[in-house]
Amino acid sequence: MKNILYCTMGLWCSLCLNAQDFSPKQQQRLDHLGLNHAYLMAQSQANEQQLWKILDQDRKRKNNLVMGSSFAGLGILTFAGGILIANGAPCEEDGFCENIGGAFIGILMITTGILEVGISIPLVTNSFLKKRKRNKMINNLKAQYPNQPELTPFEVN
Repeated sequence: MKNILYCTMGLWCSLCLNAQDFSPKQQQRLDHLGLNHAYLMAQSQANEQQLWKILDQDRKRKNNLVMGSSFAGLGILTFAGGILIANGAPCEEDGFCENIGGAFIGILMITTGILEVGISIPLVTNSFLKKRKRNKMINNLKAQYPNQPELTPFEVN
């Protein structure tokens, strides 16, 4: 049992050591943001930490935007479906409606749709705030090193 534990810990440590460099996707993202990561990392260790923070802000921004958009779309669909269900069957001439259960379910769906759209608003707003914070961090880093070498475009195979 101890051998399995030691092997697991050894593998875990080796994975953590590999995770210190930027992946090709992260390098491409930094290049897309206009940051020459190789030049900045050669200048200072603090720059590497700043680049990791920029990537983390960008990841959080994307997650919030995707979740907010998903909740907004689902909320609009649920709201529209609730309206259709609530107005499903017409009432008879004597004013008696047989669609009382459908109206109740429709009202619940309308309420759920409104709540989902309400949840999406802070997520999308937070996404824009994180984008502003990320851009501020990028501009501060670019102001520190105004003479960065030009980025070479990626070769497409």
